[in-house]
Amino acid sequence: MYVPLISLLVACGTRPAAPPSPTLDPSAQSTTPARATLLSEQGRLSELFRGTPVTFTMQVDGSMRATVPRVFSFDAGAIKVKPPLAAVLDRLSKSQLQSASRLRVSTPSDTGKPGSALARDRALSVRDYLMGQGIAPTRLQANGVAQTEHVEIVLSESAR
Repeated sequence: MYVPLISLLVACGTRPAAPPSPTLDPSAQSTTPARATLLSEQGRLSELFRGTPVTFTMQVDGSMRATVPRVFSFDAGAIKVKPPLAAVLDRLSKSQLQSASRLRVSTPSDTGKPGSALARDRALSVRDYLMGQGIAPTRLQANGVAQTEHVEIVLSESAR
């Protein structure tokens, strides 16, 4: 007599199995517009580099521009990327690995030295650094610009 009663109480005390979680159809998910993605990245990077001379700004065309002063980017006459610029490039490349964005790099020559060859070699050095971080060369454009005091990296959505 107690066995059926105990079985009945045990059955009443158990919870029904949870319904299966809905499967997400990737095609049904809304895609985040490129501007919103770059805007959130701009906010994240600005916060990360707060208190440094590195800036991240959104442009009218929806692209994001990062600027790093030349003095923190390269030693005089050298093309090797210095650690402060490397930190920026590491963060940018990590965040853009799964993105279709294109990166345009502009680098300066030294102050008072109108050497476009140095500026070009620095741009190629930054390009090579980003490629070493996994960014495809087809997504990169590197330009040496003799008349600037900053390394500039512009991220924009790829035109597909």
